[in-house]
Amino acid sequence: MEILLRAKNWQIFILLMIGIALSNTTIQGNPMTTLILNLVGLLAYYIYPLIIGYSLQDFLPKKVELNNTFFLINTFAWIGGYLAISIISDEHGMSFSGLAALPFFYLMFAFLYSQAFPAKTLKSLEMKTEASLGDYFGDFMLILFLPIGIWFLQPRINRVIEKEKVAA
Repeated sequence: MEILLRAKNWQIFILLMIGIALSNTTIQGNPMTTLILNLVGLLAYYIYPLIIGYSLQDFLPKKVELNNTFFLINTFAWIGGYLAISIISDEHGMSFSGLAALPFFYLMFAFLYSQAFPAKTLKSLEMKTEASLGDYFGDFMLILFLPIGIWFLQPRINRVIEKEKVAA
C-alpha cells in the first residue's frame, strides 16, 4: 500500500480516471458485466482514501491517537451498503422512507467519515498533533472532489512520507 503513498500525483490521477471510466461503462445486452465493471471502477476510485487513511497511521507520532477501527468499519459499511444497493436495484436507485431511511442515513455518515478521516490523518501528521475539523476541512473537500484534489494532496503526502522516512 505504500506504493500509492509514494506515487506521483499524475499516476494517482490516471488510476482515479480509470476508476471513473470503468464506473461509467455500459455494455449493451450484458447487464452483469456492466454491473461488475461499474463496481470495480467505483472500488478503484474509492480505494485511495482508504489506503491514505489506513497507511498514514504508521507515520503518526506516538502522542496522536486516531480511531482507525471506526474508520475501517465505516469505510467497509458504506462500500458494502453501496454494493448491496447497486446489486439489489440493478443500479437504478432506490428510495427509502420511514425506518428504512435510518440505515441509509448511517451509510451517508459512514461515507463522509471515510472521506474526512484521511484528511484528518494527513493534517495531524503535518501538525504533529491531533487536528480539529477546522484544521482539516479544506483537505476533506479536496478528498471529496478527488480528481482535482489529488493534485494538491499527493505532493503533500509525498513530502510527509519523505520527511518521516528521513527522521526514522
